[in-house]
Amino acid sequence: MIETEIVELEKHRQLIDEGFCVFEKILVGDFLDRVKGTTDRLISEQSKKHFEANLSTGSMISVFSDPIFAELVAHTPALKALADLGYDDPKFSSGYVISKPPQSPPLFWHQDWWGWNDPVSYTELPQQVFLMYYMVDTTKENGCLRLIPGSHLKRHELHKYVPDAHTDDLKRVTDPDHPSYKSHPDELPVPLKAGDLVIGDSRLIHGSFANETATRRTVITLWFHPVFAQLPDCIRAHMGRHRSDNGWPESANELVRSLIPSYDGDAEPIVWNRIPGDALK
Repeated sequence: MIETEIVELEKHRQLIDEGFCVFEKILVGDFLDRVKGTTDRLISEQSKKHFEANLSTGSMISVFSDPIFAELVAHTPALKALADLGYDDPKFSSGYVISKPPQSPPLFWHQDWWGWNDPVSYTELPQQVFLMYYMVDTTKENGCLRLIPGSHLKRHELHKYVPDAHTDDLKRVTDPDHPSYKSHPDELPVPLKAGDLVIGDSRLIHGSFANETATRRTVITLWFHPVFAQLPDCIRAHMGRHRSDNGWPESANELVRSLIPSYDGDAEPIVWNRIPGDALK
């Protein structure tokens, strides 16, 4: 077995066992500069009220705000990274530009999966993954990613503190002493270089450290479904209703046409539920 195949297997195993893996230098050069320039512009257009409502998360700007993000969704090196993990037919659903301002609090602990009503959610199969690109080098000081390895498959004590993620109280930091903002002995910091790609299971408990620096820290999060064709009909029915009026021009939508989930069956969409059930042991 050649070295690259060994590395691919190791990353695949890490994603399954720990819930994440990293690919270095996926977004580089002029494209990185163009994407960063676009995020800077979009962030500068946001109101003070927008950031007050998202004090913990930072900005929450849809990637459908600019067609350059269609290029990022269809970025060949990223799709190759997914293929190297064994996912050669992924589908894309949404994404956000998330920028933590200087001197902003930690991002609360949370997990992002919404299909917990179906038994597939309690298996090793990664139903949904995040692809995160940071626009600057990240450290604990400026708010790098932090996560609880293995928490996508095993219940962790943090689950009881954040049963439902992204509530208004958590986003606004209504209670700064809430356990969801605190460090935990099991946490793993994941510092990255600008343009590196971290792929993580949406069920994984994660967050970020506070940004204690004088400059903002920006990440672009894209949501992919690596094994869409293998998911139950009820989940595919939920995701297979892609909006044609997403805001991108036709040329941008054409770039991602093959990556858009579709469903032609008659199953009822699964009821949205972001709270893990008792089957998560």
